[in-house]
Amino acid sequence: MSADILQPAKAGPAISVIIPTYNRSSFIGEAIDSVLRQTFGDFELIVIDDGSTDGTGEIVRGFEDNRLLFIQQKNAGRSAARNRAIEIARGRYIAFLDSDDTYLQDKLERQVEFMEKHPEIGMIYTSAKCIDAEGNILKNHVYIASVSGQIYHQVAFFRPVTITLPTVMLRREVLDTVGGFDEEMERFEDTDLWRRVSKRYEVGALTYSTCLLRTHDDNTLRTQNPVKIANAIEYYVEKIFREDADMDSDFLKEGASRLYEYYGLAFMTVPAWRRQGLTLLRKSVEFSPKRFGAIAVTAGIATMRTLKNALSKQFRRKTA
Repeated sequence: MSADILQPAKAGPAISVIIPTYNRSSFIGEAIDSVLRQTFGDFELIVIDDGSTDGTGEIVRGFEDNRLLFIQQKNAGRSAARNRAIEIARGRYIAFLDSDDTYLQDKLERQVEFMEKHPEIGMIYTSAKCIDAEGNILKNHVYIASVSGQIYHQVAFFRPVTITLPTVMLRREVLDTVGGFDEEMERFEDTDLWRRVSKRYEVGALTYSTCLLRTHDDNTLRTQNPVKIANAIEYYVEKIFREDADMDSDFLKEGASRLYEYYGLAFMTVPAWRRQGLTLLRKSVEFSPKRFGAIAVTAGIATMRTLKNALSKQFRRKTA
């Protein structure tokens, strides 16, 4: 494991911004530039190259800024990369950015100002706009920071409120208390962290958009592995039932049901994934049978007739 440090960052920055990256030579330069151009300048930027095999490293080395710390490591996954950065981060606040997204210019300034005025808040998130691969704004594709305070129930299953990682800033002591990212998770690792934070701390929200989130070929649903997604859902649901057993069981069951429903319906839009989609919808109904009618309205009668038959067969096997 090798480290390539461009220049030492100055001591005691207010913020540590963390960017993990893997084969993002097309976008990493824009991501870094969006941080270095912030109106609030008291930060360190930690870029962890998680084993890239393209020109990512050369692009990062092309930046000359003493706030930038560049570390290269063998591929270990984005959660491991973020956790390594957290370990060495020196800021009072921790912020994140994915290497294909960008900050708007006053992102850090607005969030630090809010956190300084609200010492009771452990974490803040904001709204965000979506862009395509070329940077064009996608109309009607926005994430809205709509709730604040004690918001565990709204964010634990990322439905109805989705907190996008690049918009987040936390106090360092919050991460010290709840821990970092679960390195066993290939998906939902950010939602898992927000769940743990929101269970213990108040969360602030800014409706102002501070980030541009990029949609491109590598991060669309159709380019993912449906089996890995299904396994990730199962892992997260099992984890939340285990760690949050002190929460209302009906809430947990309905939350799991909605999570399975969300991805089941998404899978049904991809013809080759319909079988996996039906399996996820079946699990959704198993967690909350009372929601069968609502799911039927959304999924369509033909799909739900198939699902009803599958549930009937499963019931007969269990009672045989």
